Amino acid sequence: MPLWGLEAIWRDDQVVGFLRRADYAFTLNKSIGYGYIRRPDGLPVTTDFLLSGHYSIESMDVKHKAHVHLKTPFDPKNLRVAGFY
Repeated sequence: MPLWGLEAIWRDDQVVGFLRRADYAFTLNKSIGYGYIRRPDGLPVTTDFLLSGHYSIESMDVKHKAHVHLKTPFDPKNLRVAGFY
């Protein structure tokens, strides 16, 4: 599924944000997107809120299952930045 940016982010059948940027991650062999999420009730977004619920991305009028990652899925411990490959 190609992503371009500005696609809607859905959480439990409610739009909660949009992708700001998207690209293809060759090391992960899939599309990834970076986006903004807000709570529909206006309360602050917490880690618990982000990690609960079922997410999808709407691209070209089709919803695709999505996962939230709080750290980069490629190098979550930043070992490559420190020179450890």
